[in-house]
Amino acid sequence: MAHPARLPLVLLPAEGCDADLYRPQIAALADLVEPIPLVVAEPNLGRAAVAAAGHMPARFLLAGCSHGGYLALDLAAALPDRVAGLWLMGCDPGPDIDPRTARSLANRVIEGKKAGVIEELARSIAEPAGPRGAEAADAFRTMAQRMETDAFAWQIDALASRTSRLQDLPQLSHPTLLLWGANDRVVAPANGELMQRLMPHAELVLLPLCGHLPTLEYPVESTAAARRWIARALA
Repeated sequence: MAHPARLPLVLLPAEGCDADLYRPQIAALADLVEPIPLVVAEPNLGRAAVAAAGHMPARFLLAGCSHGGYLALDLAAALPDRVAGLWLMGCDPGPDIDPRTARSLANRVIEGKKAGVIEELARSIAEPAGPRGAEAADAFRTMAQRMETDAFAWQIDALASRTSRLQDLPQLSHPTLLLWGANDRVVAPANGELMQRLMPHAELVLLPLCGHLPTLEYPVESTAAARRWIARALA
């Protein structure tokens, strides 16, 4: 149970990832908040949001990367009065314009080609020229390998049928941190720029030579940005 003086911070990982995606922040933010990593895997984001909502505290801060970011957007729209602040990374607020790619990857996982899919994703998920790009890609490989096959496939497939949240963004008035890798090849920084324009209280932080996993590629800088965001949310 969270300490009454510290608001819970629910941390939703990217597809194929678990609490280790936020390991540096779990340790470094515990003086301000009660970090609660939560892995959710359902065949679609609607079911994932329902499942996740059942685990949410009465009031909480919410963070999500990639699959977790899409899920966080759904939860913020569904539970606006319970979310005290929003931290998003690597998510597109619009619909998937190429759902066949996600479904193809999910099918390959189910067909027994999980290792190949993991390696394909690992090669694009972090910026190799960055200071911790190779380390972050290896961390992704480790997390994805230990995730159950069905859960991994569900998380990938769920992104293909996600609901556009563009119309909801102006109503999401929570203090919001948009933390993006300037070299994110999975979800371009333009999506963070779009959300900054449409959300009333959003701050965009771009990290140079960073890919899709800021919390692992730039843990110190990500923690610093998160601490500033938490201060805004708790003010």
